[in-house]
Amino acid sequence: MKLVVLLLIAAWVQTVFAAVDRKARLTTLKPSDIPPHVISSGVLDQTVVFGYTYESGIDASSISWDSLTHLVLAFFRVEPTGTVTSSSNSIPALVAAAHKNKVKVLGSIGGDGDGSLALAQALSTNDTRAQLASSLSGIIKSYNLDGIDYDLEFPGSKQELNNLYAGLKTMRASLDATFGKKAKVLTMTLYSSKGLFGPKLGATNAAPFSKIVDYGLLMSYDYFGSFSETSAPNSPFYDIPGYPGLSFTSSIAAWLKSGWDPKKLVAGLPFYGRTLIVKTPGSISTQFMANSGNTPPSGPVNKISGAWTWNDLRNPDGGALQSANVARNGWQRFWDSSTETPWLFHNVSSTYLGYDDPESLTIKANHIITQGLVGAMVWMVQYDYKNELQAVVHNYSAACSRISRLTSKEEHSLSEEESSESDNSDSDSEDSEDSSDSDILEVSSGTDILDDIDSETSNGWSRHPQWLFLAFSVLLI
Repeated sequence: MKLVVLLLIAAWVQTVFAAVDRKARLTTLKPSDIPPHVISSGVLDQTVVFGYTYESGIDASSISWDSLTHLVLAFFRVEPTGTVTSSSNSIPALVAAAHKNKVKVLGSIGGDGDGSLALAQALSTNDTRAQLASSLSGIIKSYNLDGIDYDLEFPGSKQELNNLYAGLKTMRASLDATFGKKAKVLTMTLYSSKGLFGPKLGATNAAPFSKIVDYGLLMSYDYFGSFSETSAPNSPFYDIPGYPGLSFTSSIAAWLKSGWDPKKLVAGLPFYGRTLIVKTPGSISTQFMANSGNTPPSGPVNKISGAWTWNDLRNPDGGALQSANVARNGWQRFWDSSTETPWLFHNVSSTYLGYDDPESLTIKANHIITQGLVGAMVWMVQYDYKNELQAVVHNYSAACSRISRLTSKEEHSLSEEESSESDNSDSDSEDSEDSSDSDILEVSSGTDILDDIDSETSNGWSRHPQWLFLAFSVLLI
């Protein structure tokens, strides 16, 4: 009986410690949390936030411009011949509103399905690549855009990868010749789960691509969904068993290792989740369950097959969440610490839903900062509900600005101290070194964030002291 009671107490303590641990990670980062090489790189002064939206059917007044630096309109129509068109009436108002809020606007081509099939054809020859670049330059002039985004999903061969590289070079040359060198922004989508620039990234040198474009926008989502063998998060923070490399942290590490410049790497934050119907489980003991293959339900608002936006999840009429972390309408909410993501399960319909919320997105945003990446990207801005997720992006942008200001102020202070050291006594120098202000930059130069992550996940005793309590209690029985 004593053992049962102690086990119950230990379980309660574990829950409390887990909640405190997660809350601690949601607090604002301090300069001392940032590796020195990130601070010295100046990347925090260059922070960008890209937000995707549709190029048609979007009301400019519905977009929260706060924290955005770039709005990407998806997708302009590409013909296999290289001609690019749009029949949207929304673009002029979107561009005007964006520019009023000092946000740049890019036109995107490609995307999922037929758009990328046509783009791949348009990139296949010198003539069509030249026509594509010329047509896109014309689109920029017509709509007063600030740049172009190439989203080819997904290069499946070296030839397609070479064609994409040649197309980007042609586009860069056309932009520079037409508008002036580096006057317009050129970006490309980076992939995480498909194609040659996905799991096979280790065999590819990405540095040449990084030199051509201004930014690479990483699709650090769509790892799992109704297309997968098992239910799993849309964007797990860490790898899940049996699927190495398919996670937010692994994708970022792989792109950096491939030669991509961190000052040009923008990590994606999904404002949506993915659903699938699982084979009826005996009990809900894990979020990893076999896919039944049946068609999953669409969300009540956006009606996207196999996907629920945050607006779907939080909508009062048919949504799965009554608050950011409380489920309703027959759904149960869980938190998985192994992937740092929430998930929902609907027992009656055997529906699994893996998604991101303010807590998991904050964990991802903190990682973007500590890895020294230049920014974040949102897919898509209109998927939010009452700016609940946009608040995370705002906090991310504000944190970068705040840390940059504090660091600059401290470096200036340290510089003044160093210049006056020759006029001060040894004791004065020691007092200066012991001051609390200097602690703001004191991070071990040997710190490896990836090593820190590994140690945190492997060292269960230090991360979960409740188990020390349990072990001590058992000894008392």
